[in-house]
Amino acid sequence: MKKKFLIGIAAFILTISSTYANKIGSNIPEAVVSEFSQNFNQAQNVKWEKIGDYYKVTFNQLGSTLYAFYSENSDLMGTANYLLSDRLPASLKSDIKKNYSDYWISDLFKYSINEKPGYLVTLENADYTIMLKSDNGQSWYVYKTISK
Repeated sequence: MKKKFLIGIAAFILTISSTYANKIGSNIPEAVVSEFSQNFNQAQNVKWEKIGDYYKVTFNQLGSTLYAFYSENSDLMGTANYLLSDRLPASLKSDIKKNYSDYWISDLFKYSINEKPGYLVTLENADYTIMLKSDNGQSWYVYKTISK
């Protein structure tokens, strides 16, 4: 399930600017909605989507836009939110400055699976888009590279 979530998170980041064709609202199982309501009781502007075999919910809570991912069995798989680069751990920020100085950050997310944080960053320059991932908060590894 963790691997499916990570694949889903990567797909989400790659398509963050696009609109999903399979948006749904009232077709979310009641058990999933109930579990979400228990986990995020102050959520506002709630929007649901079915992506493959899990559900993604986008919502606002306490002034932030958050994303939560639920399995078809109503299990919370993880959460994600946008992050400003100054909120990155020092070692991750330093690594980007040192090794990717000719790139800019186009997306940056912090995610959590079982309360263990991770980070995904999308870097771009004129020739490439690179997605880096950190599971330990100390170092990046290349998750995906795309030629433009």
